[in-house]
Amino acid sequence: GKASDLNETISKVAVVFGDANKSIEKFASDAATNLGQTRQQALDASASFGIFGKAAGLTGEKLATFSTDFTGLASDLASFNNTSPEQAINAIGAALRGESEPLRSYGVLLNDATLKQAALELGIFSGSGALTAQQKILAAQKVIYEQTGDAQGDFARTSDGLANTQRILSAQLQNVVTDIGMALLPVALKLTSVFADVLTPSVAFINEKILPALTEQLTKVGSFITE
Repeated sequence: GKASDLNETISKVAVVFGDANKSIEKFASDAATNLGQTRQQALDASASFGIFGKAAGLTGEKLATFSTDFTGLASDLASFNNTSPEQAINAIGAALRGESEPLRSYGVLLNDATLKQAALELGIFSGSGALTAQQKILAAQKVIYEQTGDAQGDFARTSDGLANTQRILSAQLQNVVTDIGMALLPVALKLTSVFADVLTPSVAFINEKILPALTEQLTKVGSFITE
């Protein structure tokens, strides 16, 4: 199951990042040691952030950097605030969607005035009217990094502590399980194909021959009981 999920995510990463997908995969391959995240988690997070980055008009390596930086920041926030990377990833994703509340627990305060000021400083906003979705994402990126300065780099600083050592070990063990699954996946696919070849005719026969007759008999029994 883990191997199948990983294949699906790798496919998603290829679609989201195009030619830059290899740099995402390289980043994820080192995520257990560098971030305390499994390869699957790092790829999933990067793909999710990549969708926001594309909405903001980013492409190529700029899009890859946007995504991997946020994925890395999630581990730093989790380490600094003693939460899980998944919680931090979800909080950052919520902020990029326009939901500011989840990221408040990490010390980030996002509101319309703050976003407009950030957009103005980036030179992407005239100062009047409402922000577009693209402007909000880029402004949120700026504000998030400005307000998380103390947490940035915390995972690396405390990687030899008990909490992060446990995260690293857990991620490495889960990667091993996935790697075993990847080795077994071709066998599982062949077995599934064999079962499908055997069962499909049987299921078709049941649907075409047995179920109609059974339904007819049950209908007669139901009528008899009613009468």
